[in-house]
Amino acid sequence: MDGVRAIAVALVLADHGGIPGVAGGFIGVDVFFVLSGFLITSLLLDELGRTGSIDLPGFWARRARRLLPALVVMVLAVVVLRELFPEESVAAVRDDAVGAFFWMINWVFVFRDTDYFTQGDTPSPLQHTWSLAVEEQYYVVWPLVLVVVAVVLALLTRRRPNRPKLHTVRMVIFALAFAGGAASAVEACLLVNEESLNRVYFGTDTRVQALLVGAAAAALLVGDWSALARYGTQLRSRWGRVIAQVLPLIGLTMLGVVAHFATGGAPEFRRGLLIVVAVAAVFVVAPIALEQRGLVARVLALPPLVWLGMISYGVYLWHWPIFLALNGERTGLTGLSLFALRALATVTVAAMSWLLIEQPIRRWRPVHVPQLRLAAATLATAAVATTVVVPVGIRQDGEHPQIPPEVLAAAVHPEVPVEVGDTRRVAPGTRRVAVFGDSMAWTMMRYLPPTPGFSFMDFTTIGCGIARGGPYRSTGETLTQKPECETWPARWAQRINHAKPDVALLIVGRWETVDRVNEGHWTHVGEPAFDNYLSGELRRAFDILGSTGARVVATTAACSRRGEQPDGSLYPEDEPERVEAWNKLLRRVAGQRKNIEVLDLNEKLCPDGVYTNRIDGIKMRMDGLHPTPEAVKWLTPWLQDALR
Repeated sequence: MDGVRAIAVALVLADHGGIPGVAGGFIGVDVFFVLSGFLITSLLLDELGRTGSIDLPGFWARRARRLLPALVVMVLAVVVLRELFPEESVAAVRDDAVGAFFWMINWVFVFRDTDYFTQGDTPSPLQHTWSLAVEEQYYVVWPLVLVVVAVVLALLTRRRPNRPKLHTVRMVIFALAFAGGAASAVEACLLVNEESLNRVYFGTDTRVQALLVGAAAAALLVGDWSALARYGTQLRSRWGRVIAQVLPLIGLTMLGVVAHFATGGAPEFRRGLLIVVAVAAVFVVAPIALEQRGLVARVLALPPLVWLGMISYGVYLWHWPIFLALNGERTGLTGLSLFALRALATVTVAAMSWLLIEQPIRRWRPVHVPQLRLAAATLATAAVATTVVVPVGIRQDGEHPQIPPEVLAAAVHPEVPVEVGDTRRVAPGTRRVAVFGDSMAWTMMRYLPPTPGFSFMDFTTIGCGIARGGPYRSTGETLTQKPECETWPARWAQRINHAKPDVALLIVGRWETVDRVNEGHWTHVGEPAFDNYLSGELRRAFDILGSTGARVVATTAACSRRGEQPDGSLYPEDEPERVEAWNKLLRRVAGQRKNIEVLDLNEKLCPDGVYTNRIDGIKMRMDGLHPTPEAVKWLTPWLQDALR
């Protein structure tokens, strides 16, 4: 069983580490679920058979000793060391920590509409604790179901000569688990669509199917643990032993295929991905529990796998915050070298957690304090400590304390356009500057300090550059551009004719460096055909902005690091080569016109062409892309000199 845990946690690590060919490694969580359902039900039924009852307080106390101490330490470590993570990811760290302490964080993510599968998001360092919450909710409810079944059957059979046998209880439990698992699977398939995918993924009701599949298998198959201890098998039939040795091979093959091909899309969940994985996992778990002399069972019992499985809880607990902290920007590594560093750090911390926290507390038996009360007091204390440690300045609504909601929305869903404008009358002698561009320009206008002698008119549109068509890919997500972004020429012409500025300032480039479908195939800046298209759009933009005689100033695109792919590498649109290709094209087109000047924003924000988030002690970017208010203030004198 420890070997099964090792396989499950290895799948999760490979998925979160961006290992090629394991895009569906998230199914490792379902393997954990099946194993937990199988083992917990087996142990509870074994206790019921041996003692005639189930000691619920004792069961819950054992679960608390096993799970809570390491969880509390990990969560508090994330809270204290939150500066290691992107600010957006810890904006709601207080809510996340409290939700994790009380095993309800999966529903916190549901109500927050957290997107698990969108790579461009900045996930919480506690996001992985959702699965622990689902398991703990199962640990609370499922033993109660077994107790109720046993009590009801005992009451019903008092009129008969014999009390109900354990076999009867097992068959009732099997029926309940089978029906509950089937209902959960059907609900997931019917409920899931593109909008509800994450509700299905995080929800207890839709994920309990794997736990109940394991429980049903245990109730149906596990009957004699003593025979397993004596003979290594509970199967007396030769054909039964053969089947038990073949099924794990089938199950592992199914898991391998799913781990390779699954992507986490809504159509896969609609076709029953979760229940398929649960069945494949039970094909591995149940046979090796019944017949431990087969090939798969012997391989899973190899010492390295057993050791990894033994510390797998700590590995799962610590891997996600460690993977986020040891990113490509901080380490300078990508791919397998970064994964090796992350895995080594995770296993080291997990081994320390096992030796120094988990094992000592599992063996500890407090004499004077009831264990469940002690667990509740520990969680309450940790929750209070979190609310004290986390400053009030960090917002709890999931938004960054500085990034405007409009910019956040555009960063996650850049197809949503937002536009504002300002054409107020100004004093004579004031230089009127009309600003056109995307969210970079919008953010600079939002935080622009007072500029005597200048009047800035904001005609920016968040999420829209000059490149049109699509679909396109941004931070790993394929998106379709909204019609509003297609109509910028007419909109800009109307704005420039109405405002008649002295200077037209153009700040674009982000949406010109993304992968985009053009003329029926995926392409990007730097490819000749697409460069020709972009050159034509730039000339159109310059013609419109200079149509009233305004001087036109265009900024280069600044290098960015909006996010990282799971393996630590940059998304294509953040690669310096893409940014430089766009800036080279911009300079070439601008050089063909007399009234166009190029302002090198890239050189200002990215000295030597290298992304940096601090210049002169000032934090430059809020999210790897948009400038901070302090950066805008720092840039303003330079911008005024260029526009004067």
